[in-house]
Amino acid sequence: MQRSDLKKNAIKIAIVLLNLFLIVSLLLVLVFKNDYGYSLYWVICPFLLVVVLLLINKWSVLGLNADTKDSKLIQRSFDDTTVVSTVFFGLIYLLIQGLQMWKEELSRNSFVIIGFFIVVIIYQMITYLAIYNAKKETRVLLEKINKNGK
Repeated sequence: MQRSDLKKNAIKIAIVLLNLFLIVSLLLVLVFKNDYGYSLYWVICPFLLVVVLLLINKWSVLGLNADTKDSKLIQRSFDDTTVVSTVFFGLIYLLIQGLQMWKEELSRNSFVIIGFFIVVIIYQMITYLAIYNAKKETRVLLEKINKNGK
């Protein structure tokens, strides 16, 4: 892999690696009840959030401004979806970490860990679905502009 390809795919590679580490730490927590697993799990989650935000930012920068009305509608829909899902993900994470101050064993509870793992999966699915829909709508808009332009 060339250096320029590595730079282009760095975010995708980071997401894959962080997800693998998250799964490994989940297995360490559920199977072995290992302290390293708990620590790794709760440290990887914010890093995964940051990398997904970098992916969202990367795609937002590549947004289309070919048509002021339709492209703004596509961008707004994309922004609204990703912002709402990111805020909920962050609030759930902060709620768990905040409640841990009163109940020490909360972040070591298997139900909390599995539940938050499901939240992580849903968050990533919503983000990728928003990117997919925005790309699809942008492609349709470009085809419409090219048909009208010819």
